[in-house]
Amino acid sequence: MKTVWDTIFLFFKVLAEPFVLCVLIMIITVIFNKKKKKRAVTISSIVLVLVIVGIGNGFLGKITANYLQKEYKNRTNSNPDIPAVIVVLGGGITDFNGIESPHITSYSRLVATTRLYNEVRKRQQSCTILVSGKGNSTITSEAVLFRKALMAMGIPDSDIIEEDRSENTYQNAKYSSAILQKQKPSHVYLVTSGFHLKRALLLFETFGITGVPYPSDYINTRLTVFPNSYNFAFTSFMLKEIVGIAQVHFYNSLGLNKSEKQVR
Repeated sequence: MKTVWDTIFLFFKVLAEPFVLCVLIMIITVIFNKKKKKRAVTISSIVLVLVIVGIGNGFLGKITANYLQKEYKNRTNSNPDIPAVIVVLGGGITDFNGIESPHITSYSRLVATTRLYNEVRKRQQSCTILVSGKGNSTITSEAVLFRKALMAMGIPDSDIIEEDRSENTYQNAKYSSAILQKQKPSHVYLVTSGFHLKRALLLFETFGITGVPYPSDYINTRLTVFPNSYNFAFTSFMLKEIVGIAQVHFYNSLGLNKSEKQVR
């Protein structure tokens, strides 16, 4: 049963790619045209235009960005509670000519983590950073790369813990929660991109960890007269997150999120 639901949600995530969605609508329009169903051709053509305009001009992106990020927009302005463990989620690895480094989306997370850590340490209180992520590399994990980057920013190696098995947000939550439950910190700060926070928090709660959201960055689209690739790309990111959030809620209702092989 779980495999069936995995396939269904994967299908919706594929449809969250505007290019795929537009191609699918065009194929449907051609089929209707061959069958000489003029009314259906007109409707599908209108839908295609609405999709291109709604996504490419930034309208849908504005709505999804607001839904995903609005409640976290002032989180970085408050004073942190202590003692604390900061969990920072990886954002991927870039391999350029054999040189591996954190993906560009990861650097804002590293900066936000360092800022939060320094705020806690200013009060002369202990603070531990848990870096979570294996990433897509078979050589160096995200956790190792994050650790090196954080140390370069002045954070002591003794204050950094690695979780280097997780390959997705579900596993970030699963493996990190096992470490956190042993440490029993008073507060757990979850550092990741604003558009990713809602789903990440839900998954950590699934494993018994109530995280304090700490957004590292935000994304948004721009309202434009003509459709552009920027709006298409960022809207796609956010639509996939919305599908992922729906998947978490649905799987939690069925008890499927406790599965070892579940992928996010």
